[in-house]
Amino acid sequence: MLDFTAIDFETANRYPTSACAIGLVQVRNGKIVNEFFRLIKPEPYFFYRKFIDIHGITPEQVADAPLFEELWGEIASFLDTDALVAHNASFDMRVLKACLERADIYTRLPQHYCTYQLTRRYIKELPNYRLNTVCDYFGIALNHHEALSDARGAAQIMLQLENYKK
Repeated sequence: MLDFTAIDFETANRYPTSACAIGLVQVRNGKIVNEFFRLIKPEPYFFYRKFIDIHGITPEQVADAPLFEELWGEIASFLDTDALVAHNASFDMRVLKACLERADIYTRLPQHYCTYQLTRRYIKELPNYRLNTVCDYFGIALNHHEALSDARGAAQIMLQLENYKK
């Protein structure tokens, strides 16, 4: 698969509607052609300290950020694709669907693929399949838990896996 969009969310708390950052990486013909990163004002608007420690995004950074629905036009232009890709796609798809539902946005989402699951299928020798481990294996630079870097990592993993699927 050489045409897709990789997606990654960071959240402020345990609620899937609490997206506080999104990263999108558009791939066409096996090349990254466009990238998108935005901070998002999460709903509900509160942060768990543990989550701040993971991704470094604070309430002050997103206080004036747009809500998800205010970014939807820009986000939607990246989702006009045959496939979405994410590492641990169940999480990112749950966040995307919850944010859409909360904003009363109803749209058909493209099929999605999980680089976590695909890596487990094709590469047996890894000690685990966390994003940073898989990126290290493939020599992919990663600033882990930064949404754009994580989306870029998932995109590059998907492209690397093309060599294993043949």
